[in-house]
Amino acid sequence: MTRVITSAAVIGAGTMGAAIAALLANVGLKVLLLDVMPQQLTAEETEKGLTLADTVVRNRLVQAGFERACKAKPAAFVDEAAQQRITLGNIEDDLTKLAEVDWIIEAIIEQLPAKQALMAKIEAIRCPNSYVSSNSSGLPMADIAAERSTNFKSHFLGTHFFNPPRYLKLLELIPTADTDATVIQTIAQFAETTLGKGNVYCRDTPNFIGNRLYTFSYSFAVSHALEYGYTVAEVDALTGPLLGRPKTATFRLLDLIGIDIVSHMTHNLVDRIPEDPYQVILQDPKLNRLLDIVMERRWLGNKTRQGFYKKVPDSDERLTLSLDLDQLDYIAPTTPVFPAVEAVSDIEDLGQRITALLDESWKADRGAEFVCSVLSFELAYAAFSAPHIAYNLKSIDDTMRWGFAYQAGPFELWDKLGVAAMTELMESHNLPVAFWVHEMLSAGFTHFYKTIDGQRAFYDWETKTYQSPTELKLA
Repeated sequence: MTRVITSAAVIGAGTMGAAIAALLANVGLKVLLLDVMPQQLTAEETEKGLTLADTVVRNRLVQAGFERACKAKPAAFVDEAAQQRITLGNIEDDLTKLAEVDWIIEAIIEQLPAKQALMAKIEAIRCPNSYVSSNSSGLPMADIAAERSTNFKSHFLGTHFFNPPRYLKLLELIPTADTDATVIQTIAQFAETTLGKGNVYCRDTPNFIGNRLYTFSYSFAVSHALEYGYTVAEVDALTGPLLGRPKTATFRLLDLIGIDIVSHMTHNLVDRIPEDPYQVILQDPKLNRLLDIVMERRWLGNKTRQGFYKKVPDSDERLTLSLDLDQLDYIAPTTPVFPAVEAVSDIEDLGQRITALLDESWKADRGAEFVCSVLSFELAYAAFSAPHIAYNLKSIDDTMRWGFAYQAGPFELWDKLGVAAMTELMESHNLPVAFWVHEMLSAGFTHFYKTIDGQRAFYDWETKTYQSPTELKLA
């Protein structure tokens, strides 16, 4: 019997967990938000005569997470009424309340043993027909639920929200081989119709779709910059709106996410994809040395007020310095100048703009060279990894548009630039193009997307024909 979702619990009141709780409360759900209990008193608590037995102490961490969400910018909550729909508690005292909710979402530290231990506790308490999901950004869902019962596994899947969840449309759904089809359908329908999400089904592979592609994208861009002497400002000028992407581009996005988080995500991924021939990019010594040094210095990005950028007082204004990638010190801003970029900047159409930038006449331009190298790598990797991480190429494009605010996903962009032309360009850069793309071209199919009976269809690498988005297969 399908269980209607009217209540939920989120375990983990960090930035993501509290924001997910807010999202659920915004649509009218009663939400239980839990976190761990502090292990020691603060100086202020000691001065007040409080002990670890006092509720205000035991709920200190979850209270702090909730209050951060209440003050978040952009706002996590729609109004105060939504805030009041959240009940706070801690895992020691309030875990039994999980028996009363319809959907339990785990959003704790990204460590497999910790998640597995929590799932064991959840299973002992949950109602047998309640839904359980993990917000892990890349750990295998099958591993998280490996030791659980058949009933638990059938009601379990991955639900990876993107931050901030109220504003980013993407929700990665990661069912396992054991997830019941009705459970998948129920969560997907609730996410789409009630939460307003764009659902993307991912294979249960390391980092799923979004973080897998992002990790390789930023790693290549930074490695290429280090190898050929591009500055932080130059890279961001070349990988933002010019390519139909947000102004955060490469280095500003690293600062926004948190360099510690990205570094941790990268190191974890390397160990879990030994069969991926592109993983050598993640092991670039120059890249890892850079990440290690900024981590060591606690230059973690926006959260520590300095990372690849640093804001400092300068008379009446705030001057933003950028990190010199060679000297590893902050330098005054300069405006990057690339003749090729200036020549194409007035072209509004994304495909036409990038096509003009990649023209042979700009081959010697440093800006055009960087864009050519980065795009060639990103498209080649998207084609290689797609069958391993997604069920179809549309999922790849939806992920990058909904989760990273790209104007066009990799295959949509490839279509705009010409599939055959870009394939030839990539191979001229010694980047192998996936066999299925060559198969598609050999069959006379020149685009990844085409309109059939008024509906946008996409090329399917398994059937070697065009498929409708309604013909989704999770196999």
